[in-house]
Amino acid sequence: MSKNTFWVTMIFVAAIVGALMGPALAQSLSTGAMLTFSAVTLVAIIGLIIWSLSSNKSGKKADTATLADARTMRAPEGKARIYVTRRGFVAALQGMNITLDETARGQIKSGQMLMADVEPGTHRLHAAMAKGLMANAGTIELEVGAGEVVVIDAMFEMSALKGDAKLTRLEGARARENVGATKLILWEVAPG
Repeated sequence: MSKNTFWVTMIFVAAIVGALMGPALAQSLSTGAMLTFSAVTLVAIIGLIIWSLSSNKSGKKADTATLADARTMRAPEGKARIYVTRRGFVAALQGMNITLDETARGQIKSGQMLMADVEPGTHRLHAAMAKGLMANAGTIELEVGAGEVVVIDAMFEMSALKGDAKLTRLEGARARENVGATKLILWEVAPG
């Protein structure tokens, strides 16, 4: 069982326990205490959502021709092509900052991807959540040759108190599926 599956299951169990025990707890509190508790909880939840999304950037979507070229999954002559895709629902709306070779920078949310045509050789990808206080960054080194196409899945894997930005190389049908199912976002600072 993956970390994400475990924590989704725990949240589901907690929701059921809360639904069963909530009415009994509500009856034991006075109306004023219950209203105060509800208001404080609602404000805290809204504040957490606003805080976690406050570092998001609205990435510029690629035009139709660039997207069509990306979907071919073919590198230009003498170059290699690297895709970074992000899918899934854990922290889906929070931006993930992606850095390629410490110069190119972009941010993607779930359902989005970045694409870079690079020179053959070794390249380093770094991923970190936009609000990374409770999240560990992920890094992967890639050795690519001319004409090679590499698809990297960037996901956020949750644990009890922290999470990890995880980068995984995809192959075959899964790689094609991720590229086909995500929107192409342009880099803020394009690869050199």
